This record gives sequence, structure tokens and C-alpha cells, in this order.
Amino acid sequence: MERNIIINSADQMTPYERRQAIQAGKEADRVLCVPFMSELKCRVSGSSVWDFWHDAEKMAETEILVFNRFGHDRMTIGPNSRGITEALGGESVYPENGVPYMEEIFLTDHRKLETLEPPTASHPRLQTFSHAAELLSSAAYGIVPMEASIGGPFTIASNLRGVENLLRDCRKAPEFVHRLMRLVTDTQKNCISELAKYQMGIAMADPVANPALIGPKFYETFVYPYTKELTDYAYEKTAQKVSLHMCGKTYRIWDYLKTYQLNELSLDNIIDLEQAAEELGNFIPIAGNVDPVEIVMNGTKEEIVNAVHSCISSGSKSRNGYTLTTGCDLPHTTEFQKIDWFMEAARTFKYSGRE
Repeated sequence: MERNIIINSADQMTPYERRQAIQAGKEADRVLCVPFMSELKCRVSGSSVWDFWHDAEKMAETEILVFNRFGHDRMTIGPNSRGITEALGGESVYPENGVPYMEEIFLTDHRKLETLEPPTASHPRLQTFSHAAELLSSAAYGIVPMEASIGGPFTIASNLRGVENLLRDCRKAPEFVHRLMRLVTDTQKNCISELAKYQMGIAMADPVANPALIGPKFYETFVYPYTKELTDYAYEKTAQKVSLHMCGKTYRIWDYLKTYQLNELSLDNIIDLEQAAEELGNFIPIAGNVDPVEIVMNGTKEEIVNAVHSCISSGSKSRNGYTLTTGCDLPHTTEFQKIDWFMEAARTFKYSGRE
């Protein structure tokens, strides 16, 4: 397994040093930058998608190889929403190339929920990610910030129950939904406690909790209490705030999002980043939001550079900090050169510190 961390020759600081300086309001060699790559990482390491999600050494090695290739500011492993869904009994399909997906509904009726208990960190599926965290921490701790993604509670619930069924349950069987959310949240908390042993921060993404899909009232009732509990718990256990990604037009739930213990709120590329900096930046750090498809995958170098500069110009107005990211995961087939251009553009912006 590759264990050597190589700092990009164009950078004057390690990612850990850069983050520490920026969080303290001091000068840094450049802005923080994290292109979201997901299964694209497999093309860098030569790993299969299956091994990337099931082999702890492949997971850790892939993160190191990808960092050495691009020099971004964070390493991220699972279990993600998929790994937790599988630990609870769901099954995923892993294509040879591309993004895994859920094919069958696991919770076909409400009675099945009564047979389930939150799996502990000793569950074999979760142990794989624990071992990957241990391996990654032994190589990268103090050099590159590390996070473990635990998905989002409503998205995991939808993986188990199916989106349409879950939304119907929110209307017709709210107590069932709360019991399901409690099961999922307790499982995620078990993961947090385990991963905290290896100096991992926590990342979350809850795309099905998009208010365009569920509305702000359902968000307040079925998502907010559990996400607040998770971000508070993660901060307590890891002493690090959470990185949260939310897809879609989230404007109507911003009042909820800004109460979480967040290291950053990563925003979809359809969000007005300047508005986010103005309305959210007084409360939490924000991140975003270059279009991963139209700009990074399909764009020219000039278009990528211009989009990066525009996002940094808008996002840097956030008083609580800003990280340059893509608006969602880059497609699996994105050319590496495009990511190089993205990183090169970020390196032209020195962080001058907060006044």
C-alpha cells in the first residue's frame, strides 16, 4: 500500500497547515480547494469500484494516490450513506465503472422495522471503513485533513424504504418515519464514535432532504432534529465541526442549516454563492460551487478558470470562511487535466487573512 504523502510543488503549505492558518484568520498560500471526485478516484488508483468500497487498503491507498496526483485539501472515505444502508440490511449494485446504486427496497413493509437494531461499529461492513480510517490516519494525520462521510439520515432512510414510500409515510405514518430516523441516526452515531478514534472529521450529504423534494415543513419535522443531533454529537466526539453537502435549491431551509455545527456548508452549483455568503456567511463557513458537468467536465480551460475565479470572488465574502469546491461530485469520466486546471486556478488566489 502506498503510504507516502507528496505535497504539490506549487504549494507552500501542507493542507493541514493551510486549514489551521485560515481558521485562525491568518494568511495562507492559497484558498482551500476540494473538488468532489467520488468514484472518479478509482481511475487514478486503478482500483475497481467494488474494491474501492470493500477493501480497506484500497480505500486508503486510493485517497493517498489521488491526493498525490491533485494536491487538494481533504481526504474522504466512507461508509457514506451506502455503507450504512448495507449495514442495516440493504443491498447495493456495484457496476464495473460508475456510481453504485440501490436496486431493491429493503423495508417493504412497516413491520420489518421492528426487527432491526442499530448495528454497532463491530459490524463487518462498518469495520471495513474503520480499518481504512486507521490506515489513512497513520499516513496522513497532521498533513492532510481527513473526513469520513456518514451520508445523511433522510437519504439513508430513503435507501431502505424507497423515496416514494418514505414521502408517503411522512404524510400517512409519521411515527414510523420517526422510528426509522431514530434507527438510522443511532447507527450513524455508532460510526462517529468509532471513526473519532482515528482523528477523522465527519462529512455528511443528504440529497433526498432537498426542500424542493420534501418541502421545508417535512424538513423541520423529519430531518432537522436528527441532523442537529448528529452534528452536535460529531463535534462532541471528534472536536471537529461537520462538512455538510446539500443538493438543490436549499434557500428555504437556510435558517435550519445555519444552526448546525459546521466546518462548511457545501452548496449546489444552482445556488447564488454571493447570496449565500451574505445570508449564511455570518453564521457558518460556506463552500462551492463550480458546475461539475457543464464547466469542469465539459468546459474549456478558460471556462474553468473563469468559474473558479467567480466562485472565489463571491464565496470569499463569507465572514466565517470559504472553501472552493465543485457543486456536486465530478462525473466518473471527467478528464484529469480538467481537475488540474481547477486546482491551478485555485492556486492563483492567496488567502490574505481576515481583518
